[in-house]
Amino acid sequence: MDYYTTMTNQDISKLINKEVGKTAIICGTGPSLGNYLNILESNNDYIKICCNEINIMTKIVPNYWVFANSHQTIHSMVETFKKFPNTTVVHADSVDTTPWEWIVENVDTNYFRYDQRHFNGETCTNCPNKCHNLNPKFLTIQELLKNYTNYEKIYSTGSTVAVHMLALAILLGCKKIYICGVELNYSLGYVSPDFTNYSSFNPHLDEILTDFEIIKQSAEKINVEIQNLSDMSHLKKIFNTSNIL
Repeated sequence: MDYYTTMTNQDISKLINKEVGKTAIICGTGPSLGNYLNILESNNDYIKICCNEINIMTKIVPNYWVFANSHQTIHSMVETFKKFPNTTVVHADSVDTTPWEWIVENVDTNYFRYDQRHFNGETCTNCPNKCHNLNPKFLTIQELLKNYTNYEKIYSTGSTVAVHMLALAILLGCKKIYICGVELNYSLGYVSPDFTNYSSFNPHLDEILTDFEIIKQSAEKINVEIQNLSDMSHLKKIFNTSNIL
């Protein structure tokens, strides 16, 4: 089986402009998401881009479910994905040790892969899977966004999946994007009270805010409007903040 050809057909670049002109909501798992659950769990007018344990914390059915960590591997989540047949999984295989061969042979959901660390198709020094899924012909999500918006900068490898969720919304062609549940302060807890709180100290906060600023400037190049829906979020330093969808 030609695994490379299959993965090429399932690269995130194939999702560009799939949702042109629509409105997207970036659904983090922070507490402010709770203010909009009634809308998000019942309304299909928005493109819902979700992450992590959204299925455990809420009843939201994602349109796009984005992963970028080495804990929720495609191998460990494949049975869960079967319960969401209408959801597109967007998976950072660059931080997952699951090989392409296994993915092609075992994942039959709507699956698309992306890279968020091998800039210019080059190997890196801290790759958890020793760059074995790397092919230099693939562009990273950051490089795709740069080309799509014609902005001169790219954001970093990303210390929160939320930056990749926002980049995806822009690449999909959405013209208005709301960000909800992305407080960047874990002491505030999660949308679900069953999840343990963590320290408010975020050692990567400055880097994360710089990434969001770069994505904001990229979006403005193509007249994409982004609003933050949480007045508790550090993102109010970057985006206009509203409490109304």
